Amino acid sequence: MPSPASIVRSRRFRLVAGVCVVALIAAADRALSNEVPLALLYLLPVAGMSTVLRRWQILLLGVFCTCIAELADAFRWTVTGGIARDTLYFFAYTAAGLYVAEVVSRRRAETTHVAALEAEMAGRREVEEQLQLVVANSSIAILTADEAGRIRSANTAAETLFAGESGAVEPLEGASLSRFLPSLAAVRMREQGWQRLRTMMQCQGLRAGREPFLADVWFSTYMTSGGGRLTAMIIDATVETRDREEANLEQVLVGSRLAIGAVSHEIRNICAAISVVQQNLAGGFGAAAGAAVGAAVGLAPPYAEDLDALRQLVAALERIASVELSLVKRQASRVSLERFLRELAIMIQPSLREAGIALEWRADAGLPDVLADSHSLLQVFLNLVRNAESALATTTNARLCLQAVRTGARVQIRLSDNGPGVRHPEKLFRPFRVGAAGSGGSGPGRAGSDGGSGLGLYLSRAMMLSFHGDLRFEPGLEGATFLVEMVAAEAVGADAA
Repeated sequence: MPSPASIVRSRRFRLVAGVCVVALIAAADRALSNEVPLALLYLLPVAGMSTVLRRWQILLLGVFCTCIAELADAFRWTVTGGIARDTLYFFAYTAAGLYVAEVVSRRRAETTHVAALEAEMAGRREVEEQLQLVVANSSIAILTADEAGRIRSANTAAETLFAGESGAVEPLEGASLSRFLPSLAAVRMREQGWQRLRTMMQCQGLRAGREPFLADVWFSTYMTSGGGRLTAMIIDATVETRDREEANLEQVLVGSRLAIGAVSHEIRNICAAISVVQQNLAGGFGAAAGAAVGAAVGLAPPYAEDLDALRQLVAALERIASVELSLVKRQASRVSLERFLRELAIMIQPSLREAGIALEWRADAGLPDVLADSHSLLQVFLNLVRNAESALATTTNARLCLQAVRTGARVQIRLSDNGPGVRHPEKLFRPFRVGAAGSGGSGPGRAGSDGGSGLGLYLSRAMMLSFHGDLRFEPGLEGATFLVEMVAAEAVGADAA
């Protein structure tokens, strides 16, 4: 059963009530005659019925009320007076009805718009709550900063990522972004406003204890009512980058083993042919009597062809043996040594810390750029560090020291450890050496990323030689020291000039 309020608001009730009110006003106007004119009272039912009528229906309602008012009053109708009076009645009733209808229409539109906005805001609040839950529980570090470079919000993963070695999680809100991501904080927008950026970058991040790490950052900028904002998602890419470079080194080692295997196969074939020729010669020298007879009658020795074949086989073997291991040489370019050393330290510190090895870093300030290939150079140092980790596995108070100095037109980087050292340093850079099991074992070399094949140091040295550098072993009283030498880029430019 409908409620009284719904009945009152219904279209039918308002029309019936309006007609009844018009009838009552007409009856009262008729009874009072010309003592009290009641024509203006028809505006009330007109206003009430106009809330549920259309515009053309309001015009008909104006005509209807004008006729009723003219019939109910006591004024005598004439052409001059009646037309003017009825016109006034019609415009008054119609204007009042149209005005009320327009007000009601706008009110309804506003009510509908407000309801839609409230529904939209409720939906947005729900979406924002879901996004806040996703951000708060995400394993990716997410933070937001304002245009002044202050961190406005950060999730738990971000606080954990930027925590120091102690592991104590500190709130990032209110801190300066330049303290943790200097390169990201250096992003500046145009004077007209914040430029909309959606991009990624790889840069150096700093934890609370100033410990560096490699960070992959996806960030975007946008405007809000409170000013410009920057939102960034950050992951620690240190281990991933190190593993990728080590995997590249493994691929080089596998390819080099295949190349050397093919060369060894050719050498074995030539050695087998030499063996056959040697057997033929040995058999011929056994028939000394036949040789004497041949010499007596003036015939050439039957061994000339075998000797010539042996000479050709030996020459072919020398050519194969003189060919160095072929490497795909990368184009050497100008490499910022200071930046390279920073990235190297970031990549090797976690594994050394896990192995219990202390790292000493002694790099001179103002090191020049060098002529090298950054990927090959990184593989060389990763191979040396992995060798040192293997050698220091059983050493108490293990220590690895890196020292970088400039000597004239070259830059020297020494990587030394306090391990058991190397027994046979003269065999270190030989490929496929026997006993490449460890620095303290019976073999000559150090365990490395080549899995004991002896190719690691051989390839590392070949890489350094490919861009006019060098890698060599320096004997000492304790442990092992490897010297990596590179050419300063400015020296090469001066020579070219």
